[in-house]
Amino acid sequence: MHPQSPRSGIARRRGHDDIVADLSNDALVESKPNADLITLTRAQETDLPASARISYSASESEYRQAVAEARRLVGASGRVALAELPVVMEATQASQVAEAWLFEAWAARDRAAFSLPPSSLAVEPGDTLSIDIAGKSRLLRIAEIGDHGARDIEARSIDPDVYGGVSPITRPQTPPPDVLTGQPFGLFLDLPLLIGSESPHAGYVAAAQRPWPGAVAFLRSPETSGFSLRATATAAVATGVTLDPLPAGPEGRIDRATRLRVKLDYGQLQSVTHLALLSGANAAAIRNADGVWEVLQFETADLVAPATYELSNLLRAQVGTDGAMEVSLPAGARFILLDRALAPVDMSLDDIGLAFHWRFGPASRDIGHASYVAATHTFTGVGLRPYSPVHVRGTRTAGDLTITWTRRTRIGGDAWSAADVPLVEESERYEVDILDGSTVKRTIATTSPSATYSAADQAIDFGALQSSCSIRAYQIAAGYGRGTPRTAVV
Repeated sequence: MHPQSPRSGIARRRGHDDIVADLSNDALVESKPNADLITLTRAQETDLPASARISYSASESEYRQAVAEARRLVGASGRVALAELPVVMEATQASQVAEAWLFEAWAARDRAAFSLPPSSLAVEPGDTLSIDIAGKSRLLRIAEIGDHGARDIEARSIDPDVYGGVSPITRPQTPPPDVLTGQPFGLFLDLPLLIGSESPHAGYVAAAQRPWPGAVAFLRSPETSGFSLRATATAAVATGVTLDPLPAGPEGRIDRATRLRVKLDYGQLQSVTHLALLSGANAAAIRNADGVWEVLQFETADLVAPATYELSNLLRAQVGTDGAMEVSLPAGARFILLDRALAPVDMSLDDIGLAFHWRFGPASRDIGHASYVAATHTFTGVGLRPYSPVHVRGTRTAGDLTITWTRRTRIGGDAWSAADVPLVEESERYEVDILDGSTVKRTIATTSPSATYSAADQAIDFGALQSSCSIRAYQIAAGYGRGTPRTAVV
């Protein structure tokens, strides 16, 4: 080990610190017999951020909150790194910080573990080392040191050019009026789990604007001030309204009879193959009169007029949204394509059911700009809602009515080889409402997919045995309550 220049009291820019030691294999200590002197590991690409976003106070716009973002153009990762900085900066400085933060995470994906002798006490966490690995000199920054005789070192790779050579894309804080005018169109969506790997309590936002401003930031606050960034829509969503009434359709089967015309305000649609449809392609959501979204899919999209498509070969009430499928939905319902333009909202379980103030607008502008839209919305955690039971049946034994059904699941229910779908709730619980028209005469609680409505209870509720009963069956979730009901006559 050959020490370099001593530490000085002069502050240096990160990434350009003096190399405090130049190590060779002779300077390393064997921690275990026959073990490698140095161990290298590399983080998976999917564990690293694809973009980095920071919110800050913009010095050029009266210290209003603004957002800067850096993105990698290639890679399989979908992760986003978010930070709220209580710092006043210019837009160019903020872009540099975001770029440096993103590329630092990728530069530090390689980690090294090795041991140094006790005599290397001058080496401290944060120091930069140069070490010979497989005949190539690598720069490492020490992250952790464990002292127990030999000094166990954990270090990460660094690239000084990340901090000194970044040339951020400068986005004007106030684009010319003839280039970007007006306000974006924004949507807040309470949706169930679409693929099963999302956060079950997350909400979603989407935005569109012409011309597209590059990104739309969604900021939230419990009050009318103190907003913080919660989501960024990085692509415009395809959205419009329906032109035809939409009747209720079959569940679990392709509806080849119904045809639905949709006029888009933004975006375009296209047809997919039958196999792609069954693999989840062309998922869309339609909002009913109560503001609840039904998720459906379409195989064919024919352009029949400017920005107008006729959708056919539909799969209705997908991912447990049968409760949103009305007997007949009038024309004029909001339609949205569920694709990568959908942005998940950074929220916790405690945020569910709370009414928040929102502001959204071009991420290149600060929150006080006239292009920002004010709104309020309460996310309800639909991803936690149990699906409705299916295959409700009734059998009678000596006057007692036994009601049975089949449970469904929100996650992992597509495997045909499994004897039963997995139970993702904390425990298996159900409630069955016995109905007299719209009046609930009795509620039966059970922990198995069956319930008994005794002859004695029928006599109490109706004065006599009933030849048939109208019921509503629910699965219960500890963190949500009653799920979507299944109504049947048994």
